[in-house]
Amino acid sequence: MYFDFYDLINKYAASFTAVFKTQNGFDDLGEELYTEEEKTLTGAVIEISDGKIYRSDGTLTDKDKYLFMFEELPLVDTRVIYKEKCYKVESQVENAEFTGVYQYTLKYVSAFSKG
Repeated sequence: MYFDFYDLINKYAASFTAVFKTQNGFDDLGEELYTEEEKTLTGAVIEISDGKIYRSDGTLTDKDKYLFMFEELPLVDTRVIYKEKCYKVESQVENAEFTGVYQYTLKYVSAFSKG
């Protein structure tokens, strides 16, 4: 590791709920069965400061957030509930082996969207 992020992340840490699917076997047709699991976790949920940030893989808005934590989250169909708002885990920065920190982009899910 190049830098110890432990104190910095713990300074801004907050509890949130992660909701993700866990494979639970197969049905009679061989289709995978999943159960939804909720887990209370801790991490630093950081605001995105600009009104809109354009990236090569899409646009972020001021409602989206970054999440920094010491535990890896599954990326497929994972949602984060933080301060009664729902976010879809959109991407992960691939630097955890150097920093010991998992960084995720959280995309705000509107009550009217299907995400």
